Amino acid sequence: MLKELKDSALSLAFKAFLNEKFKDYGEVLDCEFDTTANRLSLHALLRGESAPVSAAVERYKIKRDVAGAYIVLHELSSSREWLTRLLNALFAGKRYAVPAAVGALL
Repeated sequence: MLKELKDSALSLAFKAFLNEKFKDYGEVLDCEFDTTANRLSLHALLRGESAPVSAAVERYKIKRDVAGAYIVLHELSSSREWLTRLLNALFAGKRYAVPAAVGALL
């Protein structure tokens, strides 16, 4: 029960973050964190597309140091081959700072 609440809270927060950050490119329709499997999946309607695309971080790692928590994304995939290649080129293996409250949930 606690895991489901945690995953649900992360999913809602991340969906809102992505919709604000990438609003010029489309809208995230749904987002799902699975903290047990270290996996994140979403569906988005991108501008110019007639149907939603799916995307996933098949694996992520949480790193912590004195400065805070970071997420490192690995193995990104999507329902479009070109998008999978782009996501991996831009985001795979890089670390991103996460707010302390979010880091505590991850």
